Amino acid sequence: MPHFTQFFNQRLFILSALFILMALPVIYFLYQWQIETARNQEFQFYRSNLTEKVDVLIQEKQSTTHALVVAMTSPPDFKQALLKNDSSIQQELEHYSERLKTLTKYKGVWIQLIDANGISIARSWTKKHGDDLSKVRQDVAALIQDPRRMNNFSVGKFALTFKSMVPLFDDNNKFIGLVDVISQVNSIDKALAETNGVHSVVLVSKRYRKQLINAFTGKFIDDYYVANSDADTRDMALIKKIGVDKVFSSSNYVLFENQLMVTRPIYDIHGQPMATWVTLKPLEDFSFVNVQKTQRQFIVITVFIFALLLMLLAMMYFKRQAEFEKRFFFEVFDTSTEIVYVSNQRRILFANKRFFEFFNEFETLEDFHEKYHCICELFMPEEGFLRRHINGVYWFNHVIQNKHEPHYAKVQLNGKEYIFLVKATEISNAYGDQYVSVLMTDITEEEHYKSQLEHLIIHDELTGVYNRHYFNRTLEQEIKRHQRYQSPFSMAFMDIDHFKMINDTYGHDVGDAVLVSLAKNISSLLRSTDVFCRVGGEEFVIMMPETSLENALIISERIRSTVEGISSKDVPEKITISMGLVELNSWDNVQSFYKRADEALYKAKENGRNRIETQVEDRT
Repeated sequence: MPHFTQFFNQRLFILSALFILMALPVIYFLYQWQIETARNQEFQFYRSNLTEKVDVLIQEKQSTTHALVVAMTSPPDFKQALLKNDSSIQQELEHYSERLKTLTKYKGVWIQLIDANGISIARSWTKKHGDDLSKVRQDVAALIQDPRRMNNFSVGKFALTFKSMVPLFDDNNKFIGLVDVISQVNSIDKALAETNGVHSVVLVSKRYRKQLINAFTGKFIDDYYVANSDADTRDMALIKKIGVDKVFSSSNYVLFENQLMVTRPIYDIHGQPMATWVTLKPLEDFSFVNVQKTQRQFIVITVFIFALLLMLLAMMYFKRQAEFEKRFFFEVFDTSTEIVYVSNQRRILFANKRFFEFFNEFETLEDFHEKYHCICELFMPEEGFLRRHINGVYWFNHVIQNKHEPHYAKVQLNGKEYIFLVKATEISNAYGDQYVSVLMTDITEEEHYKSQLEHLIIHDELTGVYNRHYFNRTLEQEIKRHQRYQSPFSMAFMDIDHFKMINDTYGHDVGDAVLVSLAKNISSLLRSTDVFCRVGGEEFVIMMPETSLENALIISERIRSTVEGISSKDVPEKITISMGLVELNSWDNVQSFYKRADEALYKAKENGRNRIETQVEDRT
């Protein structure tokens, strides 16, 4: 019996040893396959996040550039330049571009006027003009055929740029040309470098090689133009080594010489690949510590206890694998710069590190839910922003049902207001349980810059009151409101008497000081509903909604007498104003109302200045 037991033990030992020797390579191979899968999943997750980040930056660039080009359609000089084929408008375009560079964060914005035949009238960045862009830019040719607003990437003679175009029409609604606002890709390149730590090389298809006769960066890889000026020569050399044709047509990530390369194609208006955004990140910047640790533990455990605890080891392996995947998920989850959380529509179940950095008074989700049942309790219910319910639909469901539209939430926390771009996606687990994944991107700073830009567009730079662009828009709105509600509406045209003499005698600096002082004093006398605009050099307009001619005359007389009492050590003469006052009639339109106010002002000047004249037209 002992011999049999010894033989059995020896045989069992041999079989166990053989089983272990045979199983170890298989299990080790399977484990390596899992590790490689985890690596690939990390790379795929990184690729997806990076592509989404590029899409968000491009969307922001589109919104900003579109807002700029809409603002650029207001100056009447642009229409006159198109009608007269006046290339001297180039100086004004250059001034607009420099002003944007000085007063806003938009440093690389170009502006171009193109006539109805596709001929460049003027460019802000160069004096070159007169070339036919319809032959080299598909978007220009398409807009000429069907005048409409367009936003797209395109390749011209200088670079690959994001272009936002708005058609212009004359007074007879005839298409006369377009305003073309051009943004460089460098800002997106820098944003990716700052937020994701990647290098970018933007490749333009080689079919544009002959077209790029004035290539802005001057960089090429073979016949592929490099559109971003900050592209690293080492990255360009790596792309050339891989094969620039292969990189341009790649639809997945590429591992080469310890670099992870991700591509994002850019298409033209016909859906054809026009360029490819290539990003590179060293593999050393990725963390694989848990993979290596799990591998070592698995080998050690397998060597020492596999023969005795095969089933237990298998259970431990799958448990450890699940823990690794969970740690891997939360590691990637926590590296996001956006607020990300998962909810079952009743409670938040998971939230990343950025969530707790923003809601820093809470350490756990339990703490958060003790104060708030839903994050929507922090939403400010303002027009254009998410609320708990939108048209009877819970905000989660509203975002999911309208996923192709941008959704914004204004959150008030600790006395400050924040604006977020919100996305929501339905997800489910293996058991079919439904959850919602929410991503909130903080765009407060971008909205602040947008607000500053809008303020610049509608305010006079010298006096700070509204400008002529705002006057034209508001006058038309007020006349429509009067026609709808039949409420009284009065308007006063105002002109500083002998202002040219002040400029000629004391200089333009003193003249500017008089304008600023007068605007400040008059603004202090107006009601919150009144609209005060500077429409010319020394010409101002006061629009008074809900105000009859009699009440408007009282307000105007108070303004006139106040101005008469203004004293200045720089101007010995008394400053006076002449005013023309009118009330809107039911048969008035913008032109007739404007004309009557102008005639009343002319009458005030003819009758000796420093006075108010009214113009009443009776058609009864």
